[in-house]
Amino acid sequence: MTKEEIFFKLVRIALGNETGLPGKLTEEEWSCMANLSRKQALGGIIMQAIEKLPPEYRPPQKILFQWIGWTGKIENVNRRLNREAVAVSLYLENKGFRSMILKGQGVAELYPNPLRRTPGDIDIWLDGTRKSIFRLARSVDPEATAVYHHIDMKRLSEEFEVEMHTIPSWMNSPLTNRRLQRMFRRWTQEGFGTELTLTGTESPVRVPSMEMNRIFLLVHIYRHLMTEGIGLKQLMDYFYLLKQGMTSAEREKFTEQVRELKMERFAEAVMYVLNRVFGLEERMMPVPPSEKYGKRLLDEIMLAGNFGQYDTRIERKGMDSEWGRFRERMKRIVRFVRDYPDEVCWTPYFKIWHFFWRKIHNSKI
Repeated sequence: MTKEEIFFKLVRIALGNETGLPGKLTEEEWSCMANLSRKQALGGIIMQAIEKLPPEYRPPQKILFQWIGWTGKIENVNRRLNREAVAVSLYLENKGFRSMILKGQGVAELYPNPLRRTPGDIDIWLDGTRKSIFRLARSVDPEATAVYHHIDMKRLSEEFEVEMHTIPSWMNSPLTNRRLQRMFRRWTQEGFGTELTLTGTESPVRVPSMEMNRIFLLVHIYRHLMTEGIGLKQLMDYFYLLKQGMTSAEREKFTEQVRELKMERFAEAVMYVLNRVFGLEERMMPVPPSEKYGKRLLDEIMLAGNFGQYDTRIERKGMDSEWGRFRERMKRIVRFVRDYPDEVCWTPYFKIWHFFWRKIHNSKI
């Protein structure tokens, strides 16, 4: 059994989809499990598997204590991040903007223990025009910079980075992007998400509806695969989303939306990973899994790690300039052209357009 297969077993034990390990792991194997947990941002989740193992099957004391400390830090950061997400939401409401917490802390509430999900930053979507959101951003942080879908903020939260979204996400292809933005506008008109109280807080925040999240989180995974890389943490988010179930009508709607966005192959690849790694049953899948595309996606995930931070194929020294980043990302994305040709072929055109878009819009705000 390979180390990756052992790791997948631990993931499934944590989720309750596997009963135990086939045998005791050596200290070297446990050290490898810890490294894979960091690489895939699943440290707190694997701790849940360790807690379910008999004492004699757990890691050596030194590794176990490190893991307990690591998990405690994850839980503490999540508590602070939840409080900060609520504070940012209330601040924006007082400024006259409805807002919605995207992915992150909202998705964590789908987990049995939300505090065990490895936290990130605060992504928040504002219901307003791009111009009004830009104006608000610069009033808070004069150095705020805009990209096509969000504005990076450093002063809205003292402790955490905040991405203030003008749109939740995008597609590189103009046609599929137009369709995606139409979906987002419809979800805005239909009530702008649902209210949810984050763990350890009192005031509710707004989060996407289940229908929106099925598309938005899938696009989010797709976007990171196309740009820098993606880890198992984001796939686990999708696992817990699909575990909420859906009706036959919702399944048909999802299939139609995925087809509109030309993401059928990617959705099928994701289903394969969710089954292979997490043990998601096919009856919970809105589309059937594809081993052909799924194996390639899983290989990429295990190579690159969380947001591609561990991808040794990237020449990071050359990414200190606009041209260097463009060159490296083009070299990376060409690997996906046979699986996702439409999005890959539109990428260079989008990136060139976006370069000039940023120059113009950041000079105006």
